[in-house]
Amino acid sequence: MTNIRGNNTTRETTKSIKRISGDLVEAGRRLHRQGLVIGNSGNISARIPGTNSILIKPSRVSLESLKPEELLVIDLQGNKVKGESAVSRETPLHTAIYRTREDVQAVFHTHPPTATAFGIAKIEILPLQIEMFIQLPNGVPIIPFETPGSKALAEKIQNKIANYDALILENHGIVTMGSTIEAACNLNLMVEEAAKIQFLAMSLDGKTEMNLSTLKKKFKKQNLSE
Repeated sequence: MTNIRGNNTTRETTKSIKRISGDLVEAGRRLHRQGLVIGNSGNISARIPGTNSILIKPSRVSLESLKPEELLVIDLQGNKVKGESAVSRETPLHTAIYRTREDVQAVFHTHPPTATAFGIAKIEILPLQIEMFIQLPNGVPIIPFETPGSKALAEKIQNKIANYDALILENHGIVTMGSTIEAACNLNLMVEEAAKIQFLAMSLDGKTEMNLSTLKKKFKKQNLSE
């Protein structure tokens, strides 16, 4: 793999960066419009194919106003390779995922209100709706609180993501990952939708007897190929 430095930047890589930058910025705006982030919060990134580099939102920039040319290029250790702004303190979270999961091409960290509240209440999000079960068959587990940007948080995430593409960070927000920018973005939106449905179900019946094991038994005979 190549690095994005000076003369090593190939014409094909330059085209990829331009395309990915546009897709990443548009996905960030979508999340902002849907209320999953406010102000300068949240952080999104994407792997640059064929390299050891990542495009990532810089510190103190809103996803609402983020421009493609403002994205930073960093390596898998979090060192800035290209860009003018400061690297976000959340960068270790992203690089830990890319180093651990070679299949992951995009990582989205947001602060959706309902899903974040579930993390604060220490309640795991369950895929109660069959459409959500297709995407989140293992549910969304909670990572115990660690200081944002810390090595301890990155390590806890690394230890959990072998079987999960979505995580709740206690008292912090959520993280989703995917094989494409669109997949990671859609999963972020789905986690918040799943949390809303679970909250409404709990409010209506006063309890939630459903658990992941029960859901898997309920849905296992269904045709989930759609």
